[in-house]
Amino acid sequence: MTIPPLLDVRGLDVGFTTPDGRPLHAVRDVSFTLRRGETLAVVGESGSGKSTTALALLRMLPGTGRITGGSVLLDGEDLAAATEDRLREVRGARIGMIFQDPMTALNPVLSIGRHLDEVLRAHGDRDRAVTDATGTGTGTDADTGISTGTETGTSTGISTNTSTSTGTTTGSGKPSRRPENARRDKAARRARAVELLRLVGIPDPERRLDDHPHQFSGGQRQRVLIAMALAGEPDILLADEPTTALDATVQDQILTLLGELTRTTGTALVLITHNMGVVARACERVLVMYGGTVVEDGPTAEVLTRPRHPYTAGLLAAVPRLSAPSGTRLTGIPGTPPDLSLPLAGCAFAARCALAEDHCHTTAPPLVALTDTVRAACLPAAERAEPLPPPPVRIERPAPGAVVLAAEGLRKTYRGRGRRTFTALDDVSLTLAAGETLGIVGESGSGKSTLARVLAHAHPADGGRILLERKDVTRPGRAELHAVRRRVQMVFQDPYASLNPRMTVGEIVAEPLRAFGLGTPAERPGRVAELLRLVGLDPAAADRHPRSFSGGQRQRVGIARALAPEPSVLICDEPVSALDVSVQAQIVGLLTDLQRDLGLALVFIAHDLAVVRQVSHRIAVMHEGRIVETGAADELCERPRDPYTRALLAAAPEPVPVTAAPVPVPVTAEAVSA
Repeated sequence: MTIPPLLDVRGLDVGFTTPDGRPLHAVRDVSFTLRRGETLAVVGESGSGKSTTALALLRMLPGTGRITGGSVLLDGEDLAAATEDRLREVRGARIGMIFQDPMTALNPVLSIGRHLDEVLRAHGDRDRAVTDATGTGTGTDADTGISTGTETGTSTGISTNTSTSTGTTTGSGKPSRRPENARRDKAARRARAVELLRLVGIPDPERRLDDHPHQFSGGQRQRVLIAMALAGEPDILLADEPTTALDATVQDQILTLLGELTRTTGTALVLITHNMGVVARACERVLVMYGGTVVEDGPTAEVLTRPRHPYTAGLLAAVPRLSAPSGTRLTGIPGTPPDLSLPLAGCAFAARCALAEDHCHTTAPPLVALTDTVRAACLPAAERAEPLPPPPVRIERPAPGAVVLAAEGLRKTYRGRGRRTFTALDDVSLTLAAGETLGIVGESGSGKSTLARVLAHAHPADGGRILLERKDVTRPGRAELHAVRRRVQMVFQDPYASLNPRMTVGEIVAEPLRAFGLGTPAERPGRVAELLRLVGLDPAAADRHPRSFSGGQRQRVGIARALAPEPSVLICDEPVSALDVSVQAQIVGLLTDLQRDLGLALVFIAHDLAVVRQVSHRIAVMHEGRIVETGAADELCERPRDPYTRALLAAAPEPVPVTAAPVPVPVTAEAVSA
């Protein structure tokens, strides 16, 4: 007998209304199934409908969003037609969600303990450590922290025992509200909160319960969100980019944790991500979305090694690979995703596809089965032979010049509550030459961003020296600091938070020109247009606000702003971590071209070792505030000496299985003409 799926999504349509009253079809005719314990990846560029689909499953669509068609069947119950009261029962308890940005998902005025306590009170605090009525108890695996079941042979992972540890219940099964029991309830919830933090790898969880979100690193905040999602012991976990801002080792730990949960508890996982390495590492099936619809789906190994749709092949061609040598150019997908507020006459990808035929622009392709396991929405896919991948393109990079920036024995210490101190930088020394890229990698909290801010003089150093063009600028005066900040500029991680939403793009790029007194007011608009053109943006966009741009375009605006004062050093702090792989390839290529043309010295901080290797001449590995290893990019990645470096490299996920066949990539117009 065939077991029905846990979740069955059929023909899901989601629409929004734009500010000018036009309908926007964000999701169109999306169908898929999910079984207990199954892991499904949903991939695609920003705006493809991934997160909107996930939010629609729980009817948590923002603003004017609404489900306009289709059904969402959870164990046969249609959530698309459920009442709000019923949805409140489902959210968290049956379907949990891990959001992408932990800083906006956590309340900054509440402690982590308060966050977890609210969730546990809302879902009845299922304590897996208690003993049930038969006297058999659950155990906990010492390595993973995941419950291993009872002595009677049950192996559920997370206990389904819904009683509290107070031992006193009412006739309805709810704990009584006597004061002594309320105190025991609170103590039990705190113990459960400690257990959840330990489960997701937060060190010293008893003490960290009283800390606030700003006292945690980005990776630790993401672990807190996972702990909150697990508190309700859901049947389905929706994870929206849960590892985007995490370094390789923490990402590996999170993926291991999620994998253990699906195997031991039967929890089904829907993982939304743009990291193909994460897909290959953690998911059994993959759903590729573009333009609000599904263009390909099937088993992960088959889709990643033999993609049928040109868009899937384009995504895979843009993925950086740790095995690729330094200086290998990433292949981005040309063009931009379609405007979903406009009608689509044919294939949504046709305008960007080098393989498109005339009928692709007029006829929308259906999602059809090409094999027993793979579906694709591409009209000529069944007849077309997959193109062969071209050889990797190496970038011609001139040899680095003279040393332009040097750090000697830098130290930086922060003071916490009471008399506690934290050493963020401990005797850090490095050099950077003109035309050279120094990649800096390490776990969250290793001191990478602190080093960037100290080098840019956003934070003062407590010890050591900083030399800019052989001049000691460690503690510059006001006038000298002004000059130093012109020569050393930063590109920040989050293009959404680093641009003033009230200013136009032209005003944002012109701001450094005014601050440093460069050019006359009449000359500055021309310089702004030149800078926008330099980073691949239309100068006519100068009158638009940041909200009108995609994430990759906003990052280009940030780069244009940093280039405005003509710096000699550009410090890029995680500039591509929040971007799609195709946009990431474009930004990395842009930085490489700018370095070649302008002779810039780059400090490139990232947690993706594959990106760091391909963009860097040299790599420095940081751990606990110190540089533990440095060397040429290829040498360090192929022959690491420090155990910590080896651990980072081992944790980096590969985008395809090791035994996979070469990844087909779309034929470009240049290749055809050649």
